[in-house]
Amino acid sequence: MSVLVRRLAAGAAAAVLAAGLPAPAAAAAPGYHPSDADWADCPRLPKGATPDTWSCIFIITVGGTMRLGKIEQPLTAPLRITVAQGKTAGGGTAAAFGAVKGERMKVPGGLIGKPFEVPKLTDVYVETEGTGRIEAGPIFPTGVGIKIRMIHPLLGGKCYIGGDSRPIVLNPEIGSLDLTSIDGIAVFKATAKDDRFAVPKASGCGLNWGLVNSAVNLRAGLPSAAGQNSADLQWYVRGKSYTELPDLVS
Repeated sequence: MSVLVRRLAAGAAAAVLAAGLPAPAAAAAPGYHPSDADWADCPRLPKGATPDTWSCIFIITVGGTMRLGKIEQPLTAPLRITVAQGKTAGGGTAAAFGAVKGERMKVPGGLIGKPFEVPKLTDVYVETEGTGRIEAGPIFPTGVGIKIRMIHPLLGGKCYIGGDSRPIVLNPEIGSLDLTSIDGIAVFKATAKDDRFAVPKASGCGLNWGLVNSAVNLRAGLPSAAGQNSADLQWYVRGKSYTELPDLVS
């Protein structure tokens, strides 16, 4: 069994199910309740991979902050990341992308920033989406590519910071990883941080892309070089071996 599976599956099972050991203390996780829906976006097992060396990993961000240029965004809504990682036939490690799904969040300061914001009129919302980019990491997959859609009537439906060809690439470092439980189900509680990623310019904004893009970039302080942005993340993490996901094994 892979190191990843031992850490996320066997480790939890051993701690919670072994006879004579108490279940881990319950964690407060407002709005998150583990369920089979956590595995809905697990990718299919890559061709040639063996199920017992691969696991699907579900990560839900339940708090924290992201600073992108001049925008400091509290993570007030869940961000769900589903990826997979395991061994290749040659003995290396590989990762597969499942999904990144973020719920809508309001941007502090709105379209023009404080103190000039006008409630409702200048309110801007963001949603985080995946780009399909993923790399294998020592414990969790890393190099996760995201793009952020900005939502306001003046911005149209294709206003993004980052994109499929120029994603924001997150490489979070794990600060802590502790076993706990929610609703009697074992999960890992983790903190992660990344302050090394760059943020590209916005694109696709409004009818006059050049003018509106420039206004968005001025407001957000983009592009923003590596070292000027940060992500402080509070996670809950679950892992399941592909031996328990037969429908995803070719």
